[in-house]
Amino acid sequence: MLDRTNNERVFVGTPEFEWLGLTKIERRLIRLYRLLNEQEQLQLRRLSEVLATTPEDPIGS
Repeated sequence: MLDRTNNERVFVGTPEFEWLGLTKIERRLIRLYRLLNEQEQLQLRRLSEVLATTPEDPIGS
């Protein structure tokens, strides 16, 4: 099984040409995310998880 820490080190210093598959807004969001401190990144991840979940019951029922 791959070691996650070793796997992550492989992607450090990813060449810019690999970003070509991303849209301009995706690249901008990644750059802005990297400017956040660790606590802000954690809060943003939690918020995106909440927004990405589908509620069990539809609103208004």
